[in-house]
This record gives sequence, C-alpha cells and structure tokens, in this order.
Amino acid sequence: MDPSPAPSEPTAAPRPARKSALAFFGVLLVLFLPGLLAQALHVFAGLVWSELFVFLLPALVLTLGSNLRAVPYLRLGRVRPAAVVLGALCGVAGTLLAMAVMAAAQQVMPRSWIETFDVAKLFDRPLAERVFLAVVATFVAPPCEEIAFRGYLQTTLLARRAPAVAIAGSSLLFAVIHLDPVRFPALLVLGAVFGWLAWRSGSLWPAVAAHAANNGLVSLFAIAAPRAAPEVENPPLLALLGALVLGAAALAPLLAAFRSVAAGPLSPETALVLRDPADPSTRFRPGRVPAWLRLTLLLGLQILLALVLAVRMGLLPGARR
Repeated sequence: MDPSPAPSEPTAAPRPARKSALAFFGVLLVLFLPGLLAQALHVFAGLVWSELFVFLLPALVLTLGSNLRAVPYLRLGRVRPAAVVLGALCGVAGTLLAMAVMAAAQQVMPRSWIETFDVAKLFDRPLAERVFLAVVATFVAPPCEEIAFRGYLQTTLLARRAPAVAIAGSSLLFAVIHLDPVRFPALLVLGAVFGWLAWRSGSLWPAVAAHAANNGLVSLFAIAAPRAAPEVENPPLLALLGALVLGAAALAPLLAAFRSVAAGPLSPETALVLRDPADPSTRFRPGRVPAWLRLTLLLGLQILLALVLAVRMGLLPGARR
C-alpha cells in the first residue's frame, strides 16, 4: 500500500520590517524646529500647531504608511473605565512625586538655568489667556504627545526590547524632546509612569488620562499663582524629603490598584495588524499614506505660512513682536 502523502508544511509569513524608534524621534526633532517657530510667532496658535503637526500627524503618517492599522499599533483600543480613572489618579500622584524630584534637582542647578527655562513665564499674561493655555495643555497636548511617545515610539521599542527597556527609552526621549534641563528629571519620572500605564493596560488611554491630570494640575497652580513664593522656590531639605516620600507613598498603592484592574500587557504581535493583508510588507512607503492625511499635512504647512504672514502684517492678536 502506498504511503499517504505527507501534509505540506504551512508557508511562514514574511517577518515584518522592523520600525526604528530613533528614526521616528529624528523626525520629531526635525519637525520641532517649525514648531518652535510657530510658538515664537504666536504662543496659542503655535502650541496647537505643534501638538497636531509635530506629534500627532507623524505618528499617524508612519503607522498608516507602513501598512499598519492605527488602532492596534498606537494602542488606541478600548480599556476599562476603572483603568482610565486610576490612570488619572496615578497622574496626580505622579505629579507630586515629579515636582518633588524637580525641586530636589534644582538645588544643584545653576540659577541661570532655572530662570531661563522657567515655564511659569508662559502664564505671565491676562487670566483669559492663562485659561486658554491651560485648556490646550490639558486637553490637546496629552493625546497628541501620548500617541507619539507611548503609542508609536514605545510600541516600536517593545517589538525588539524588554518592557523595562522600552518604557525607559520612551521616557528618556520624551524628556529630551522638551529641551528643558530643569524639568528633565521630572519628565523622566512622569514618562516612566505614563509608559508603565500604557504597557500594563495595553491601551494608551490611561496614560492620556494621567498626562491630562498632570498638565491640568500644573496649569491650575500656574493660573492661581504664576510666580511661586521664595520659600516654595527654595524649600528646606526636610521638606524636600517629605515631598519625595509623600509622592512615592501616594503613587505606589495607585499603581498596585491599577495592576489589579488593567487587562494586562498585550504581546507585541497584537500591534501588527495589516491594513492590506494581501501585502505582508510593513516597510514605510509614502504612497500608502491615505490621501486625506497627505492633504492634512499640506494644510498644516499652509497654516504655518499663513501664521507667519499674519504676524508680519500685524493681523493676529496676541502675536509676539
């Protein structure tokens, strides 16, 4: 009797092209220059333009242009409401810890650095303008920056690195992009908190909630008192230690509670969902970028040019001169 033919082995799917987190960060750095120009021309319009066209749009362009679906790759899927609420509370506790870390670091920084990079200067303006800045910082910046750093960048790192390395890497680059040595230690702490929340839940939304809570809390402080009292700027050592312990003590149980309600980390493979299953390649190709997204990029360039012209002609209230 003839032996039955052996079943053919399934053909292995081609391995997706590896994305580069550093290349993406390089794109952000290049785009950060026109973002700084926009903010120098007009604080309000420039901040909104920067968040949309420096952080949000590049992440979408590189994801969709790589034949990947945005929702799984950028971790925009649904998450339990309890995780989002706990994420916001972790953001509040993380703010306390980060502010204590920054205050401690300032004790060894040159005074010139502290004065040069004092973000409170942004709030030295009428109340209505301070409120607008707070709204942008609380509701516009968090989703845009989180999609860039904990969405695209951290997901890209997780494809090749251990979670701790990916979270640390995204936190470091998040702190670097702000170009602020005074806030750098605090941004490292906050980036680590945001990154852990996104990784542990498999979703970006708890990190967005934490980021929004942090920005909202800091903005409220700035609106209420744009300039800190001398005793706040130069706290005694015992007060610094107490603030560090209090911040850590507040954050630790919240992170433990978050761990219990979060669905759990998703494997890196779950992010690789192809837009066109017939084409297994995930190498970036400009032709894959949807037409509406290319038009949006052109619109962003036109808005920036219009901003420059409006400022030069004195047509835009609140512009810097």
